[in-house]
Amino acid sequence: MIGLIALRNLLKNSHRSVITIISIGIGGLAMMLFAGFITSIYFGVQTGLIQDQGQLQIYKQGYLQYGATDPDSYTIDNYQHVTDLLLRDPELQQQIAVITPQISLSGIAGVAATDNSKTFIGRGVDPESADKMRTWDGWHVQVTTPPTGLNKTQPDSAVIGVGMARQLGLCHVLHIANCEDPPRLQSKAISDEQLNVNTLISSEDSAQLNQQRDTENGPQLNLLAASSNGAPNIISVYVNQAQSQAQRSLDNAFIMMNFDLARELLYGEAPRATVMLIQLYHPERVALVKQRIQQLLDANDLPLDVFYFNEVDPSFDRIFNMFNFIFGVVSLFLGMVIIFTITNTINLTIIERVNEIGTIRAMGFRRRFIMQMFMTESALMGLLGAITAVILTLIASYIINHIGITWTPPSNATPIKIHLMIFENFRLILAIMGFLAVLSVIAAIWPTYKASRMNIIAAIHHV
Repeated sequence: MIGLIALRNLLKNSHRSVITIISIGIGGLAMMLFAGFITSIYFGVQTGLIQDQGQLQIYKQGYLQYGATDPDSYTIDNYQHVTDLLLRDPELQQQIAVITPQISLSGIAGVAATDNSKTFIGRGVDPESADKMRTWDGWHVQVTTPPTGLNKTQPDSAVIGVGMARQLGLCHVLHIANCEDPPRLQSKAISDEQLNVNTLISSEDSAQLNQQRDTENGPQLNLLAASSNGAPNIISVYVNQAQSQAQRSLDNAFIMMNFDLARELLYGEAPRATVMLIQLYHPERVALVKQRIQQLLDANDLPLDVFYFNEVDPSFDRIFNMFNFIFGVVSLFLGMVIIFTITNTINLTIIERVNEIGTIRAMGFRRRFIMQMFMTESALMGLLGAITAVILTLIASYIINHIGITWTPPSNATPIKIHLMIFENFRLILAIMGFLAVLSVIAAIWPTYKASRMNIIAAIHHV
């Protein structure tokens, strides 16, 4: 009965009720759109990171704590044995899509043609495995990461950052848009701050390394790094292309090359790697697979640890937590606006119905009935406002998802398309609808409490 009375009263004051319901709906629309954006961030940014790093990473024990200062003591020896061990397990065979070794290295890169050199941060990858990883889309969010750009038929090919190309004077040679080569450096004496790689090798080797191949192979870089025995080692690579990296500092020093070439530079013929990346078919199985891999490694006395990608690179957690905090603050302020809107509506309704309240109380109805009646009206407005929010969200999300808006997350070098994943997170939508309904009830508590405390005689004679 109270529900019917509440509905009748809402229809009686339809103009005010519609305005209040639309206000609630707009507040709910903002919450749902933001929630959909955060959901798309959760899956989209995570997909981009998994395409580059995999879900799981295997390091030698202690690498994350001490490997930065002593990487040679924390490499994975005989990575192929580890790969075979994991792929022989029937359970893991069904879960692992890609398992590939990778090498991290650093040193000095020099270009003989421009008489320029600088430090580099390198990565040795298997091009075929890395390109396969970049096609992963386990949540079907349509995030695309460009291929590595390494030439599989040219083992000494390399890809560098755009900032690296600019500083080495390779913008014109590589035809990089919006990139200008610096003025040619004047010849300077070699110091600790500027070291020319080409002066560290014999004239005979220098002539061989500095031979420029045809334009199909790209410009030549000579890379100097310390091998595992401490002696300097030099290799020559040919740059296929330049790709922008997410951080400027990395972009100004980045070189990616073939895994075997990086291994040769650091370890010679030794089968060593810095890390093993593992990408799974099904993202929901990550915890179980991690546990199984660690069990196998421990059972075979291998001093290796398995980590989630976000344990190694916490940028994803930081991005997601930041947006969660923003969502909480925005929802709090929207909730306050909704509460004041509903409170104002209920107050106006009570002022107009003082005689009705006095008459109902004179008929013997208790104060609780008055409170229930107005709170039911408020809850009904909240429910209708939540339904309005869902309808508005359907329309707005369809428009946004089809106009091709893009944005570049802090962890990405390339923009990704905004695809609001609203109804993919159905529990969050229900939570927002419930939140609006609860706000509506809370907003009505104080006005209805005052209404139930009115003096009956004064209310009946109210003009």
